[in-house]
Amino acid sequence: MVLGKFNKYVYSKYTSYDKKGGSLNTSKNIKDKLNIFDNYVSNSPRIIDFLLKFKKFNSNPLVDIHIENKKYIVKIANTSDEIFQIFRLRSKSFKKGFIKNVKDFNLENDIFDEFSDYLIVKDKDKNKVIGTYRLISSVKTNNFYSESEFNLNKIKNLDGLKIELGRACTDKNSTSPIVFALLWKGLLEYSKRLNAKYLFGCSSIFCKSEYSGIVFDYLLENNWVHNKIISMPKNKYMPKIKEINRSINISDIKIPTLIKSYLKAGAKICSFPAYDNDFKCIDLLTLFNLQDIELKYEKKFSQ
Repeated sequence: MVLGKFNKYVYSKYTSYDKKGGSLNTSKNIKDKLNIFDNYVSNSPRIIDFLLKFKKFNSNPLVDIHIENKKYIVKIANTSDEIFQIFRLRSKSFKKGFIKNVKDFNLENDIFDEFSDYLIVKDKDKNKVIGTYRLISSVKTNNFYSESEFNLNKIKNLDGLKIELGRACTDKNSTSPIVFALLWKGLLEYSKRLNAKYLFGCSSIFCKSEYSGIVFDYLLENNWVHNKIISMPKNKYMPKIKEINRSINISDIKIPTLIKSYLKAGAKICSFPAYDNDFKCIDLLTLFNLQDIELKYEKKFSQ
């Protein structure tokens, strides 16, 4: 059996025999990993590959936060079970909204996950992760996901610690506004503990490439574009000029509520639109100076 072989492999790799005490010592979280494997394995070697990466994904978070109320816990993930639930939630979210034809156990992850902390909201009654943000800090690395689409030199050159936000998603059966409010409460606490100055990341609007011009005009008209920092998309993601159509009405484009919330709270768009042809969306580099956050939003998320 695959499971039996996997158990033997893990125990042989991560256990040692205490001759003096005559006992077998199992490394931290290994039993947890095996329990997860027992619960989720489904004849897929991808699970084995993923679990073997847990040693990297389970690195100690930069800071440990814990905010709790009657129904929810907001924290930085630090157990194998939480990490696994995060990747399951991301896979389900991206399977529906982004990546088509993803097999059930082809868990969504990339090379940037090794340098990340994971902010989560957990349902206490179900012991279930229902919301998450991936956080990549300039303390850990100078390589960011957004750099695959944009030139980040201007952001990297800003003074102060920076945190890239990404892979935001919530459980479809949860109340998203509440979950995102809790995530932002945790995010502000995390940022404060690290003494971070900037948050940034890609924000997506699902529409055709030809809409990029009218979207950017709309952002300019509302003073939501940064007056000093404008990053250029890389050639692969540059919308084709001949496809841009400014006769389209902005009301025909659905701007996600999350982006509107960012902008109302004080974030600025600091790039020309990029177009991701794989995901069929316009991507905008969004920058948040934590010193400029609107006071009403700071009070709202700090309650």
